[in-house]
Amino acid sequence: MNLTTNANCPVCSAQMQFSWETQDIPYFGEAMLIAGVCECGFRHSDTILLTQKEPVRNTLAVQTLEDLNARVIRSSSGTIRVPELGVDIEPGYASDSYVSNVEGVLDRIEEIVCFATSQARAGDNQDGARRGEQILENIALARKGEFPITFILEDPLGNSAIASEKVVVSPLTDEDMARLQTGIMLLEA
Repeated sequence: MNLTTNANCPVCSAQMQFSWETQDIPYFGEAMLIAGVCECGFRHSDTILLTQKEPVRNTLAVQTLEDLNARVIRSSSGTIRVPELGVDIEPGYASDSYVSNVEGVLDRIEEIVCFATSQARAGDNQDGARRGEQILENIALARKGEFPITFILEDPLGNSAIASEKVVVSPLTDEDMARLQTGIMLLEA
């Protein structure tokens, strides 16, 4: 299905056009892709998954440099956990879906931790700055294969995955799902 709609740009209020297109995306299933560009330079894109699968947890022990290349398919309802780093990435209302690899996700984490660490330093939060520096050191070691980490991807809608022969896939329990953020509202019948 292809559809075009018009809306006012939130930056300059000019009329801008949005295209809506359904596609079958590997690992994600059927999705609605939405994109719009305004003459002022404002851009908006979104992906809305139209399928739902069984709730799933993917766990990968990242112990070698090769493990960093494992493909990560994270839907907008996926939660990423790296317990050894003390990092949980939970979806919010504006979460994006993406396809990356473990190293690419570590890059994303590093960027956020660098920002938070600089903010902690600026706010004279020495404990927070030290904690951030420790996480950054551990990420650097993990990239060299010298700091094993556990990479966990949980998705109550089942649209996320880690593509690796070493991944352990298990179902999520009702208790597991109750503690997860999904980034969307689920209505039960």
